[in-house]
Amino acid sequence: MTNHVHLFDKISNQTLYKGEAKIDFSGNEGLLVSFNNDTHHFEWRIWKKGLVIRSESDIIVNLTLRLNSQTKGHIETEFGKIDLDCHTSHYDVDENCVEVKYSLIQGNEKQEFHFVLYINKEDTYAVN
Repeated sequence: MTNHVHLFDKISNQTLYKGEAKIDFSGNEGLLVSFNNDTHHFEWRIWKKGLVIRSESDIIVNLTLRLNSQTKGHIETEFGKIDLDCHTSHYDVDENCVEVKYSLIQGNEKQEFHFVLYINKEDTYAVN
């Protein structure tokens, strides 16, 4: 059996990814969810109190997100590294879903993001 995820952008109402994913346990009772298509590779490190998102395409995005906290992130491009401040206004996680709403801030510029990651884990207890 295979794990599947669905990454949905609530701002643009678009599916960014839907398909197979690798799910591993991460330290401190976290989950590492990895998935990719032809142009993007995603890693979501999920804990009850926070989230680390890494996205690789033409650019690499690394974000550390924690509810009601100012955290740090950065974007790596062919022109160099851009440091960002992150503010997470909504974070909800359960066994099958992660919803996060955050702002990326650089100087006076602010951009809002709102994603939902639906997780359908294989049933490891199924009797065949």
